[in-house]
Amino acid sequence: MGLGGGLVAVALLAFPALDALEALWSARQTRADLTASLAAPRAPVRPLVAPGLAIAAADRASAARSLAGRIRASAASAGVLVEVLSSAPSQSGIVTLRVRLSGPEKAVVAMLDGMERGTPLTRFRSWRASALADGGVRVEGEMVAAWQ
Repeated sequence: MGLGGGLVAVALLAFPALDALEALWSARQTRADLTASLAAPRAPVRPLVAPGLAIAAADRASAARSLAGRIRASAASAGVLVEVLSSAPSQSGIVTLRVRLSGPEKAVVAMLDGMERGTPLTRFRSWRASALADGGVRVEGEMVAAWQ
């Protein structure tokens, strides 16, 4: 009777014991995988844009000043009024400025085309254009540029 009771107990405990062993093996494999991934060398950080297309600056503030100066200089040479030029929340490695520009339509379009085609690489994240009563145009939005 003792032998029969022991066999029944072994049969009832076999499945939970096998599940526990499987969980233990899985946990050990996960730990080994994590240890290997921590020991592996990190992949090199790739720049956001090709060399020469980013603003070379020591920090985000100086990159923003550089981009703002470029916008002001381009606007002044095109005869475009810079109404607003302020910092906006940025992501890592990117500088963002809120801009509002107005002036004759051809001048504003030419100035923005020159900004987006030139270096450093500058793009509008979002923008909106509206017509002015005197035949001009107002463009407002967020300009972004990569910096290193």
